[in-house]
Amino acid sequence: MNVQFSSILIALITTFIMIFLLRPPAVRLKLTDQPNDRKLHNGSVPLIGGIAMFFGLIVSILVTSHDLNEFKYFLIASLIIVFIGVLDDYRDISISIRLLFQVLVAIIIVTAGGMNIASLGNLFGSGEIIITKWSYLISVVAIIAGINAVNMGDGLHGLAGGNSLVSFLAISYMSFNSASQDSLLISLLFCAVLPVFLINNLCIGVSTKKRIFMGDAGSMFIGLSLAWVLLDFSQGEDQSFSPVIVLWLFSFPLIEIISTILRRLALGKSPFHSDLYHSHHLLIKLGFSEKKTLMIIILFSVIMVIIGILGERYLIAESLMFIGFLLVFVMYFLARGLALRKIKNIS
Repeated sequence: MNVQFSSILIALITTFIMIFLLRPPAVRLKLTDQPNDRKLHNGSVPLIGGIAMFFGLIVSILVTSHDLNEFKYFLIASLIIVFIGVLDDYRDISISIRLLFQVLVAIIIVTAGGMNIASLGNLFGSGEIIITKWSYLISVVAIIAGINAVNMGDGLHGLAGGNSLVSFLAISYMSFNSASQDSLLISLLFCAVLPVFLINNLCIGVSTKKRIFMGDAGSMFIGLSLAWVLLDFSQGEDQSFSPVIVLWLFSFPLIEIISTILRRLALGKSPFHSDLYHSHHLLIKLGFSEKKTLMIIILFSVIMVIIGILGERYLIAESLMFIGFLLVFVMYFLARGLALRKIKNIS
């Protein structure tokens, strides 16, 4: 492992400084989130967390990296996604335009960046599933799903940031001796910048008047980065973990987006139709406080990550890990249904 401690320190300090510098112009330009029927926070909250984290990473990489060519496609894709995210935060652009840019970014990652899914592993116990003809298409879809999964789960203070930190910590731990030092650096840098954001998002030692959100720029940037490192570490001869372990390391956002899309399609609605029936909404409607809801979901992510790490370390059959994940998903989906019925009976 050749990642320099100075890289992590620079990312952390840069993120902290950028939050301080970006707050006044964000308020002046109205780059803020306003309360409404789906957003119950108090007052206008600056949407600068994603921009600050982006600067934290990019400054650290530019200052300390010895070979920028290793990061150029990641930086290009990140710049595009953060730009469109900021534009969406500021002007609320249409879903079609946002999706168009997500497709563009995914194509850059797969074709130029070389991050594509070539194997699904031995999911069914009958041998490794190699993807050839549909590799690029499946990879593009997976990246777009990752970007939107984090974005869709950003509905509660600390939720998207906390879940993503759990994922990046697990990825960094499992890939500490990986040959992909560039992706390891990206993962470790998020382990540095996310706590800075969370301190200012959860207002830990910070006045609630100083609260910030990551915005779509932040959630899409994190989703893109998770997709990048998960693809890199789960594919190829030097993989740090098998493809099925990705499901466990990215469990909550993945389960949430799939169950949400299935529910909306079953109701004849668009998968992108916003509503108040995400898991965190349901827990709050069942009587849990926002703090307890956050703790429950983060605990779920931690447990899933631990199972994934143990499964990889003790060489549990990939087919068993896949069946295990499917069972968790089914239980999760059934629990959501029970919660929905209970809420409707209460109301």
